[in-house]
Amino acid sequence: MKIVILAGGDSSEREISLRSGKEVFNALKKKGHELFLLDPVEENFCEKILKIKPDCVFIALHGGKGEGGIIQGFLETLNIPYTGSDTLSSAICLNKLISKKILKFHKIPTPDFIVVDKSFSPEKIPFKYPVVVKPASQGSTIGIKIVEKESELYKAIKEAFNYDNEVFIEKYIDGKEVTVSIIGNENPKVMPIIEIITPTGFYDYKAKYTPGGSIHKIPPDLPENVIKKVEDVAIKAYKAVKCSGFARIEIIVSKKGTPYILDINTIPGLTKTSLFPDSAKAAGIPFEELCEKIINLALEKWKKKQ
Repeated sequence: MKIVILAGGDSSEREISLRSGKEVFNALKKKGHELFLLDPVEENFCEKILKIKPDCVFIALHGGKGEGGIIQGFLETLNIPYTGSDTLSSAICLNKLISKKILKFHKIPTPDFIVVDKSFSPEKIPFKYPVVVKPASQGSTIGIKIVEKESELYKAIKEAFNYDNEVFIEKYIDGKEVTVSIIGNENPKVMPIIEIITPTGFYDYKAKYTPGGSIHKIPPDLPENVIKKVEDVAIKAYKAVKCSGFARIEIIVSKKGTPYILDINTIPGLTKTSLFPDSAKAAGIPFEELCEKIINLALEKWKKKQ
């Protein structure tokens, strides 16, 4: 099969995307496919992909245009199958504000939040400190700050606005952070849940992408009934925002055992330290097979769409 792998791009997650793309390239090479590794910011990118005429495009772009629906729409226009969620779902999930509103509509637990707009003042925050300041459309925990007191708030908001023109403040939930990797189209399956343990207690960029920066614990240290609740909530969220192919959902489980959706990643990291490949490995799926499965799901969905 002739496959183009897209990696790099111009988002703040470019370096991680390049690593993901390299891992996917090496994995699919072992499967004997004809491969082309392209970066969308390269000169003559459009001409290159049109000349190759791939059977499928594996999108290993994180954040920005690559994960937010623009590349997906471009490939739709060219009538080229691609991996992962479609244009609409990609755009919804990249914007945490929009996805949280949809989750709220479906009564799927997600932490309460308030948008930082022109009328914002600290007195309007309806929950106690600490709070979490987040840019709406950034991944890899970029621009996110846990704020312990009001005097630190405006600095965190200013930093968040450096990454995005939409910022919100979220209620801090004290609990265990877990991640749920899901694979599939109409009938998605949950792979083994991972509990994330970090020395600082915050799964930031450094903890995510530095070897040894975090511990991926499988299974999580949670009661069976809570694990079942986490799985159910993750599947409901996946379906509510119309994900397809694969995704990774970040969840915080409160001390009372309630799972709250924090984020939905439609193109989760595929590096050596990434969570999605670890979950697949625990499910008995080697990385090479995982990458090929993602492609097969893309082609299956494309065929039905046509």
